[in-house]
Amino acid sequence: MTDAIRQIVLDFESALLNGVRSGADEAGLSKVRDAAFDRLREVKEGPSPPPLDTVYDFAAEITFKLHMALKTIRT
Repeated sequence: MTDAIRQIVLDFESALLNGVRSGADEAGLSKVRDAAFDRLREVKEGPSPPPLDTVYDFAAEITFKLHMALKTIRT
């Protein structure tokens, strides 16, 4: 199940970088985050969910990367 979460993070990173490169605004990057969180929620609520601390660790990683991207587009 951790592999599924890692894939969510990789997909998020890819979409986030594409958004920054293409000039997305804060709302656009936030939508990318929201989509990743929706996918995390699906895994968390699935038939064999990973431990909650694992889900929260990956959610924190997504949030941190979003903040870095937002700083990048603001400068």
